[in-house]
Amino acid sequence: MRKLLAHHLCSLRGSLLWVPIVLLLFSNIASSLPLPIGALNDYGNVLDRHGRERINTLISDAQASYGVDVSILASWESPYDSINQYAYAIFDSWGLARESTILTVFLKGGKDWGVKVLCGDAVTRVHPGLASQLQAGISDLVAHRRIEEAMVALFGVLDEQIESGGTQKLATGTGSGRTVWIVLLIAGVGVASLFVTRRVCPRCGHILRRRTRPSFRSYKEQDVVYYCRRCGYTRTVTRKRGPRGRGG
Repeated sequence: MRKLLAHHLCSLRGSLLWVPIVLLLFSNIASSLPLPIGALNDYGNVLDRHGRERINTLISDAQASYGVDVSILASWESPYDSINQYAYAIFDSWGLARESTILTVFLKGGKDWGVKVLCGDAVTRVHPGLASQLQAGISDLVAHRRIEEAMVALFGVLDEQIESGGTQKLATGTGSGRTVWIVLLIAGVGVASLFVTRRVCPRCGHILRRRTRPSFRSYKEQDVVYYCRRCGYTRTVTRKRGPRGRGG
């Protein structure tokens, strides 16, 4: 029994030894990811001062025009085997996945560059295929190592896709929702105002009661009398009879 227990303890101890090793590996990978220093993160040093100013201006224009935050990363180093893994890790590490964002990662491997474009959930809901369209639109420039031109072209493709899709705002996808709420609010105010005008006593504020009687003017009409039991206020409205003898 002791030998069996000792065997299991040794196996368990050996398994537990792997836990800190695995955690250490993951922590090393996480710590090796670049930190965001703004919307434009040129760790690959592909832009000069004028280039950075130009790209930052395009980023600001995209936010103002479409309500979307564009983040760009250019890098020469990656702890992952593929640019896809690297881009998704950056996406999660920078907290962009659920926002109204577009992340474009330019990664150099050897002499060649690769690109990966990811869109946040708020953008994807409005324009599901935007990420692949943006990536396809600049992939040829990236393949020819024209990274600054690819960054500029990214915003041109963005303009084309948004305009062709008839979408003015990508930000939260709530523009139409706000419009609906505004329309409902206006309609609600209108209904409330109509109710107050017709059914609330202007003297004491109590609800008016309603009764109908035949009109003395014509058999085709009837009088609708609104009256208040509290203060005695009355108001009479003459209306045409409906097809069943009721007011139209």
